[in-house]
Amino acid sequence: MGIYWAEIADKNQTEKQIQFLKTYLKLEGYVLDLACGTGRHSIPLITDGYRIVGLDASRNLLRIAKQRAREVEVVLGDMRFLPFKTGGFAATLSIDTSFGYLPSEADDIDSLVEVRRILVSQGIFIIDVFNQKELTLRYKEKNKSSGWRESPSFFLLQKRTISDNGSWLCDLWTIRGKVDERVRFFEHKVRLYGQSKLQDLLDKAGFEVKQVYGGYKGETFGADSSRLIFFAVAV
Repeated sequence: MGIYWAEIADKNQTEKQIQFLKTYLKLEGYVLDLACGTGRHSIPLITDGYRIVGLDASRNLLRIAKQRAREVEVVLGDMRFLPFKTGGFAATLSIDTSFGYLPSEADDIDSLVEVRRILVSQGIFIIDVFNQKELTLRYKEKNKSSGWRESPSFFLLQKRTISDNGSWLCDLWTIRGKVDERVRFFEHKVRLYGQSKLQDLLDKAGFEVKQVYGGYKGETFGADSSRLIFFAVAV
């Protein structure tokens, strides 16, 4: 589903996310773009002078990233076992809910510990996920359909549900190609975290949370914020 994700994700507030990141990132040192996908954040940041390394578990998405920009450095890997030396990065990014797709919460914790390992002392970690509370209020006990949306090569119908306890989100995508009109179905789930839970995991992994934001303009986080963004440093 790599090509489909590439078309969908590129429309998802990418420019706002990049401007937010540039507010907090320094040009010194290497930055790891965790679950970098097609490089939609890495490539513009490289153009602006940042030294970015992207890591993703999808070979197809990394292939798209290299097709878009040969100069982008990408690595195929698992965020639970980062193939980098200890203290090799000045910052790590996890943007647009790239966190929570691993099989268990224990795996998520392992990935946070790995991020801490590869960061220098006081290295920056920016992690951006859905706000569990806002999403639960909006979708719980519902099966909401987005209606058909058009992308360059296909039409997408998205149905979204939240588990009864609000611990995970499930998206069912129905994709109909424009050329062949073939219909394909994809399902993916992501674990949801509230502010206190995710902050506790970051604390245990060796981070100090400096700021919590509710959006890409640096908005104060609240129960009705669409995003939950932590700005943390390695201690």
